[in-house]
Order: sequence, then structure tokens, then C-alpha cells
Amino acid sequence: MNRYSVGYNERTARFFQERTADTHAQFLLKYLVPGMALLDGGCGLGTITKGLAEIVAPGRVLGVDREQSQIDLAQRLADGFPTIEFKTDDLCSLTADDESFDVVFVHGVLEHIADPEQAISEIRRVLKSGGLVGSRHADFGGFLLEPMPEPLGKFSQLFIELMKRNGGDPYCGRRQLGLFRKAGFEIVKVSASYDCWTPDAESTRRNAHFLAELCGDSEFSDQLVEYGLADKRVLAQLKSSFLTWGEMPEAFAAEAWGELVARKA
Repeated sequence: MNRYSVGYNERTARFFQERTADTHAQFLLKYLVPGMALLDGGCGLGTITKGLAEIVAPGRVLGVDREQSQIDLAQRLADGFPTIEFKTDDLCSLTADDESFDVVFVHGVLEHIADPEQAISEIRRVLKSGGLVGSRHADFGGFLLEPMPEPLGKFSQLFIELMKRNGGDPYCGRRQLGLFRKAGFEIVKVSASYDCWTPDAESTRRNAHFLAELCGDSEFSDQLVEYGLADKRVLAQLKSSFLTWGEMPEAFAAEAWGELVARKA
């Protein structure tokens, strides 16, 4: 993984901690049964991992992330869950043994990896024969935002360009199917979904503040300036515009995701 475009900080932690197995792994849940050994690759804060662990208990669950700060937060969730372990590891060079998991779950991680084919090769290595991978990744070409007065119309393109500069793939959601087929997986299910960021006024305001903070003093904005993609003036305009947008009764935003379940043949 190269640089993480949105950065690791308290504001992103607040945003991601709302993700659960029910909201972000729904496409995989019907394939899970108690007793399965499961790996969550790129587990982040572990909020999704916890829900998956509840389903496959008493099976062991390992959540890995390359960022120690994420693992430190995730380990707090492991209290009271003896089947969960969190540790730092690299999805492109996992320390797990060959054929040690029944299921591997990857969510929102391959799009940030410069060599997703290597990560998928590692997923295949650690899966048991007949094991399943559940993969859900964003596609920023499908990001929806309305109303979109200037300069808000620039935001999604700035995000896309930043991901590219950092070695990621902003269109991973639509491309992952080809990657898993190329790696020799048998495709079980393909689907797509949207995460709506504006289901009610409170959520709209909260997520507008998150987007505004990204455009303010953050790793995200620092990277945009560093790469010459935006200057402080444009970022200040974006921040102010998102705060205004968050108070609009017609404000709507949604993030697109590609999903698949595949089997190691």
C-alpha cells in the first residue's frame, strides 16, 4: 500500500467507526457459518471484523492492518471476544500459513494498493481449497453529490487524481472482478451497492463536516497541495461550500461499491 489518501486521524476514525458487518459486509453474510476461520485483511478499526466474528464464532478471526494506530483502536474491540485477534501485517506479504482460512474478507483496501494482484495472490495462498473471499471496494467514478455548485464539482475529481498519485485505483470497484478471475478464482456472486451519506438531516450535517474537515487542515488537503492538485484558496472554498451544502434540505451524497464473492478452486 502506498500513501493512504484520506490519512489516519481522529476524524477518519469517527467516520469509519459507523461501519458494521450488517451495513458493509451484507453481500457475504449468508455464506458464513459458525466455526469458520476468517481473515479480515485491512481491518482498520475492526468494527466490521467484530460483526463477522459474532457470526463465525467459535471460529477464530484474525484482523490485520498495516497501520499500528488502527490496530491499537481495534484491539479495544477484542475485549470480551476471545476468538478475535488483531495485529499489524501487510496484505501483500501476509505472515499467515498457507491454506489457514476458510474465508478472507477485504473491504476498501485493494483500491489503495499499488499492486492489488500481489494482494490477491496472497489471499489465494492463505485460503483453504474451496475457501471463499468476500471483496467490496469503492468506485469513485460513481460518487453522487447533489446539489453540486462550484467548487464542489471539483471534489470527486480531486479525490480520484490524489488516489492515482498515491498509486491507488479509484475505479477498483468495477475492476476487481477481472483481477479475481485472472487469479484463478471461481466467481460465486457479483453485486454492487451504494452507501447513502445523507439518510437524514443529522447524518447529512455530520458527513458534510467530515468532508469539510478533509478539505481543511488534514493529511488529505496537505497531499493535494504537495502534488499541486489544489491550492489553499480552493481548499478553503471547498471547506466552506461543504458546510453550506450540509444545511441544504436537498443535499444528497452516496458512494458506489463493487462487491463479489469468489471461491478458491
